[in-house]
Amino acid sequence: MNNQAIAARYRDAEQGDIAACGYVLIYAGRAIGWKRELITPETVCPGVLAVDLAGQVFEAQGGNDYDGASRWVAAQHA
Repeated sequence: MNNQAIAARYRDAEQGDIAACGYVLIYAGRAIGWKRELITPETVCPGVLAVDLAGQVFEAQGGNDYDGASRWVAAQHA
């Protein structure tokens, strides 16, 4: 299952803001949560993906597992 399908399944199972806006967080092929905005990369570890309603994918990069990532970058892969 691709990241957009994982995000869509997560949104379908949730209600309210999660279904209507924001980003579904994916790590190791599993939805792990949701964020309204991508402004705090330090709250996730590098490698976490964030998928918006349009299916755009962003990846948390830099930093480390303890201190969290340092930035969100548009992913080159889906």
